[in-house]
Amino acid sequence: MNKKEAYKILGASKHDDNREIKAKYKKLLIMYHPDSDPNRKRNPEDDEKIRQVIEAYKKIRESEGEPSFDPYEFSWDAFENKSAFSERDIYVQFKMYDEDLPLSKMARGRFVWDPDMEEFRLFSKSVLEACKEILTDYRVTPTPDKVKDIFHLMMQEYVLPADAARKIGNKVKENEAGETFSFNGFIKETTADKRRSEIRTGEPLNIFLREDRAVVESIVTGKILGSVSFDEDELYYVILPLLDDSAVEARAVITKTETIRKRGNRMHVEIELTIPKSLKDAPAANGSLIKVLLRNTI
Repeated sequence: MNKKEAYKILGASKHDDNREIKAKYKKLLIMYHPDSDPNRKRNPEDDEKIRQVIEAYKKIRESEGEPSFDPYEFSWDAFENKSAFSERDIYVQFKMYDEDLPLSKMARGRFVWDPDMEEFRLFSKSVLEACKEILTDYRVTPTPDKVKDIFHLMMQEYVLPADAARKIGNKVKENEAGETFSFNGFIKETTADKRRSEIRTGEPLNIFLREDRAVVESIVTGKILGSVSFDEDELYYVILPLLDDSAVEARAVITKTETIRKRGNRMHVEIELTIPKSLKDAPAANGSLIKVLLRNTI
């Protein structure tokens, strides 16, 4: 096997960085592993595919001067937050001819979310299931508010904001001290608002956390423009904690404004977060807060 063939087997290219290549390798290894779907009839060709995937990854690593590795020890190797209140299931979903196959349960534990390995929608599904399991175990009626509050506390335990931001953000700048990543959001405004005429595209804004919301204000006028929303739900669990971290530098800018019929205007915001390379996430431990909610059944 040559290097070109190795890239083809992994579905990778020479332009992919080490993280991207490793992620593609892991996904293929999971796909062909016998534990990926215990109910599926084992295809004899899967073992050969696993061998090829391992050989391809090893070929690329060695060509880049990387050390050899244990070729086949399957495990879910995301970081575990031992202080998390509960374990959760890990799900993956494969496709065959563009058709989604049934979910496969890969592991169970206090694993944090790894964007390279786990889709956010499946991650949040697993946390919601764990939340409902807890309510059942504690014989607590699962009211919408209680489920929501416990769910959010559990999500915080499974997300490492800085680590996730480095993986899902668009890196726009880097120096010896830190890396800058950009993210997209938007501000809704009604037709009665006058803010559109007060702000110009490209004008820098202050962005900060207020009452668990990302809020932007005009640097020129000092007026609050509103709170920022995100199309991707995962950004709420990544950006908001980082805005609350004094070590992270945050800035924002309006990129464009559009009018949505009967819904007023929407101002699109680009957010840049500069994260020190030395910044390490401290896993959340919300057990005491969760227990309070479980005890408070009124």
